[in-house]
Amino acid sequence: MTQPSVLEIRSYINSRPMSRMQWTLTVLCFLIVFCDGMDVAIMGFLAPAITGDWGISKPAFGLVMAAAPVGLAIGAIFAGSSSDWFGRRRVLLGSVFAFGVLSLLTALAQSPTEMAVLRFLTGLGLGAAMPNTTTLLSEYVPEQKRSVLLAIMFTGFNFGSAIIGFVAAYLLPKFGWHSVLVFGGGVPLALSVILFFLLP
Repeated sequence: MTQPSVLEIRSYINSRPMSRMQWTLTVLCFLIVFCDGMDVAIMGFLAPAITGDWGISKPAFGLVMAAAPVGLAIGAIFAGSSSDWFGRRRVLLGSVFAFGVLSLLTALAQSPTEMAVLRFLTGLGLGAAMPNTTTLLSEYVPEQKRSVLLAIMFTGFNFGSAIIGFVAAYLLPKFGWHSVLVFGGGVPLALSVILFFLLP
């Protein structure tokens, strides 16, 4: 029995309306990118509170601010090859779970150096998430809807960056900067459970 070719599978996807599974995947990818946006923006809202709490200067905190973007870039470089080895589902589950746990651990950091290491490791997870959500969604949806659905997915980054600002404004005065990192880690951890059951 011959196996269907890639072209036949693509033609099949393009010839049918969006299924419930495809819409579910779009929402899941949106939520992954949402969490990505939250974590990328979170330190910008917390920096004044952390530097004041630790009694350090803003330049001294620069290492922490730069750590996650560096990790993100490295994670993105190796994300493609890792998904070829392990599969996109496993890489996405691992990356979302990892940057959730590492955000929680960052709330326990006792020094700028310790926090910078944790933020770098968080960035690795963040970097693996974005390219894999893009590729996974592109593979599963019809070509004629792909650009619109990818655009919708990427708005999750902006929503996440904005929402964490409102969360920080509410939590910081009442519970301190640790609580914002706990929130920032708790959301992707909860999402990783949902992804385990629903991500194709």
